[in-house]
Amino acid sequence: MNKYFIYYSLTGNGDLIAYHLAKKGFTTIKVEPVKPINRNVNFFRIMKYGFLAGLKKKAKIKDIELDLKEDDVVIIGSPIWNDRLSTPINGLLDKMEFDKEKTKFIVYPAGEKAKKVVKQLADLGYKNPPIILSNPLKHQDTIADLLEF
Repeated sequence: MNKYFIYYSLTGNGDLIAYHLAKKGFTTIKVEPVKPINRNVNFFRIMKYGFLAGLKKKAKIKDIELDLKEDDVVIIGSPIWNDRLSTPINGLLDKMEFDKEKTKFIVYPAGEKAKKVVKQLADLGYKNPPIILSNPLKHQDTIADLLEF
């Protein structure tokens, strides 16, 4: 059985979670858009990518080599944009097939909001509600304790 954390991170929150899960034996795979998203966050980029996420747009992503077995553990990590999954993770879910019964999600909103993402995942057929970790970089001292896998 292999354990995978497949994630997207723009500001480092997902990278921090990946670091802690790697220490627990997870193979971490970072999703990379074909057209990189500029890391300089400003009002207009927040509005643009939040709007695109609200429309459930799918960013084209680079290929990921992954041969999942039935007993593998898969956790997908996504920042929350406009209370929904990020466009790179939407692209991942469109490009690859995951077990909707077993796959788990960790989402990391900048604030406390993550209600629409719960519905979004349910609408996509995923059975497990997401684990919501608000601002992991601001809570580095407690993040490892929250990742019980």
